[in-house]
Amino acid sequence: MAVTKETVLRTSRLARLDLGLGLSEAEAEARIEVFREQMDEIVRHMDMLAQADCAGVEPWHSPLDQVDGPRPDEPEKAAEENELLDGAPERLADFFVVPRIL
Repeated sequence: MAVTKETVLRTSRLARLDLGLGLSEAEAEARIEVFREQMDEIVRHMDMLAQADCAGVEPWHSPLDQVDGPRPDEPEKAAEENELLDGAPERLADFFVVPRIL
């Protein structure tokens, strides 16, 4: 399936993108053509993947053979207050000093 200019324009409208914003008509047409070529390449690649023979291949939900579960809920010793504050770039008494944000 070849991607047409109309497909690009419809897709950009659905995505609420103005491909010609601030461009002359010729520049907008060139940008649309670039998008058309890129979208066409993506569709061709997906068509190529669709032709792969996957008969007898089991679905693979994870590349890892291990199953992660929740870790045991065990109390751990928290870091000491001074250890945490020692890593701060700047501190004032028992507080981190951060830039003011208004």
